[in-house]
Amino acid sequence: MTPNAAVFQEVRAAAADLLAEQQQQQQQPELSSAVHIDQEALDRLAAHLSLPEVRAKANRVGLPLKFARPMDELNFHAMLALLGFGGAYDGGDADHPRMLAESARDTILFGLIGLHLSKADLHAGFLLTVTRSDVSSYFGIDGMVSVPHESMPAIHVERPGPLSQFVNDLVRMMNQVGERLKELGEPDLAHFILSAMRGEHAPTAARLVTALDVALPTTFGAPLPLPGQAAKGSNDKGFVCHKKSLVLAGELYHRLRHTFPELAFQDFVQAPGYVTPTIITHLARLGVLRPTPSQDEDDKADAAAVAQMVGEPENVAPLTAAAMLALDGLAVRLAEAATEREAGGSGFSGTGEVLAPLDLSYYLDEIWSKEDGQPQEQEQKQQQQQQQQQEKKEGAGQTNPEGEGKEPQTTQQKQGVVGGSGVLAFIPPRGQTVM
Repeated sequence: MTPNAAVFQEVRAAAADLLAEQQQQQQQPELSSAVHIDQEALDRLAAHLSLPEVRAKANRVGLPLKFARPMDELNFHAMLALLGFGGAYDGGDADHPRMLAESARDTILFGLIGLHLSKADLHAGFLLTVTRSDVSSYFGIDGMVSVPHESMPAIHVERPGPLSQFVNDLVRMMNQVGERLKELGEPDLAHFILSAMRGEHAPTAARLVTALDVALPTTFGAPLPLPGQAAKGSNDKGFVCHKKSLVLAGELYHRLRHTFPELAFQDFVQAPGYVTPTIITHLARLGVLRPTPSQDEDDKADAAAVAQMVGEPENVAPLTAAAMLALDGLAVRLAEAATEREAGGSGFSGTGEVLAPLDLSYYLDEIWSKEDGQPQEQEQKQQQQQQQQQEKKEGAGQTNPEGEGKEPQTTQQKQGVVGGSGVLAFIPPRGQTVM
């Protein structure tokens, strides 16, 4: 086995070890990150999924863009993975008019499309010199807000707003990658990727992941902090889940493997799935991820407990590890069910079905993101309509038996812990980028 081939075994082993360690320490009062996989819930989820549908979705819909060269398309997807933070950025002020309402992923896609349409060349020199002004212009993110002066309220001044850190993170990532590409003598990410893949007898996703994590450790290979790591003063590097590298591997394999032989990964089905905040919250809602000890097997209570866990950055590592292993199990169950159905028919060939966890990640993230995608404006209108109806009833002297004894909605509920569709919605801590 080559060093590259071992990377996927190592990440799965690290995930299993992390969960086992959390289980052993669950008696500690200060520990709130212990979580386990409910195998029965995993079976129920598998029964509701369709393997052909997963594969059809994983094939990807083409972007409405025209690239002058295949290298430009490769570079575009590499940048999209590089800047992918996942989840949403929340400023902590539900009334702020400039809050980033859509997901960070959609915002990054919007910005890169803007760069593409403006004919910007995403070469190392450009990345090295990107500024806050460039990010605000191309990505449509205003990191500054206008606020009254402390001593002269009539005069407004510019101050860093809720999205200022988001802008800083984008600038920092692009500058660091641009500098690193210069050091490596590569003109852009596309050339770096193809150079890293050449020389191998059979192209593998493991080699791509290894090359990105080694060459760009602070961007592609950044680890998630372990629970209690800061308090213990541990030097452990954390849990490296390879999320960005795996996302990119899936995109390049499905979109460009017929254009670049170097991207026809022979080990694609062996790669673990990547984990997003959407996947974590939905696996919790469906009872697949449960806190340990479980809250009397109450799905809603358990899902709420997991959502609360995600609010602490150091809890993201065990949740990611559990979700990653759950995706492995789910992929196996779907493939086994498809093989059994095929065996029951006359066309059984004796070859078992196989589902790549990477494809399952993409499918679940896409469909579950849409379920959570109710526009904030529509949700606010519904709340206003309900409030107006309630006020009319109260003004007319009508009572509301169903509302008697109910506590008012909390600020946490209003700001998105529970989405408009009743689904737990992940919102990272203010100023945090995760996974």
